[in-house]
Amino acid sequence: MASSTAWPPHAGLSTVNVPRKDGILPVYASIRINAPAQDVFAALLNVSDYGKWNTFCPEVKIQGQDAQKLQPDIPFTFYVVMNSSKPDSKTETGLRVSDISTPSSPSTYVPQSTLETDGSWTADLQKTYRVAWKSEGGFVAKGLRSERFHEVIVLGENECEVRTWEVMGGVLAHTVKWMYKQTLMDKFELWCKDLKKYCERA
Repeated sequence: MASSTAWPPHAGLSTVNVPRKDGILPVYASIRINAPAQDVFAALLNVSDYGKWNTFCPEVKIQGQDAQKLQPDIPFTFYVVMNSSKPDSKTETGLRVSDISTPSSPSTYVPQSTLETDGSWTADLQKTYRVAWKSEGGFVAKGLRSERFHEVIVLGENECEVRTWEVMGGVLAHTVKWMYKQTLMDKFELWCKDLKKYCERA
């Protein structure tokens, strides 16, 4: 079963923290995965296992607690590899979970009216697992706002579609766009391919 809408939307992508009108740099990727949606979603939340599959972000630390999984409103740090030829050189990014939604426990973080009209999100929450995080700390103080969403959309018992997108705004977003736009697009695609390989192997 194919997902019904063309994505990303023609008007551009949006997030709650950085709405379309404020967006300077949107980055996105999507992929089909032959694995149950709930298993793929579990892999996204289980940051302690990122080192097993995620070559872009092999290390994550949840701040101030021993949790292994992302939970609502939890602060955490990504250690991302921007240059694949220097895997030991990692960029630290402070983040906080802004949204988690599942078919059994749908969230209202994105208003239903927005879900149905915007085009960035999937409106049917009964078939969608969703997690989002927004920037926090250092970069925010310097004028960069960003938020990243993941949707895992049920297509069948053992098939799903993953859509991930981030929208950046603020003064610093112009610099990031100029320096890193293509790199980030490539890294998002790599993230999806790595996730697919990991979940299909599992």
